[in-house]
Amino acid sequence: MPAQWERWLRYAKAKLDDTVTRGDAELDRREAEQRARAEGKPWLSAEGDAPTLDEARARIEHQARQAEEAQRARDAETPSLAEEPTSDAPAEPAAPGPPPPLTTDPQLGSIDFAAQQRAADERLAAMRKELGLEGDDDPPDPKASGPT
Repeated sequence: MPAQWERWLRYAKAKLDDTVTRGDAELDRREAEQRARAEGKPWLSAEGDAPTLDEARARIEHQARQAEEAQRARDAETPSLAEEPTSDAPAEPAAPGPPPPLTTDPQLGSIDFAAQQRAADERLAAMRKELGLEGDDDPPDPKASGPT
């Protein structure tokens, strides 16, 4: 009977050793993949709750480079205007369409801050007009305030 127990213990130990070895190999492989992915991306190895200024700057610069590369790839695929056939008819002005999207990169690689500022200024002007506050530097209009 003791020989049988020893055999089962050796079998269990061999199984456990094999499982641990495979687990260690898998962990090593995943850590190597993570290091390769994090190469040049310090924000991926951040340990704190919030990113540091350097990590945020590096991420923004990385995303800007990706957006530029994507734009160059799109530009290379798009034929230039010189290659398009021209017609003898005079060109009609294009109808105003929807405003351009604020971002060109789905991961917020680049933001058109000027368009955002124009839209914010328009909304602010509409709110001021609605509230009767045409300009904050102008003196208040006595007729607008009603009888005193």
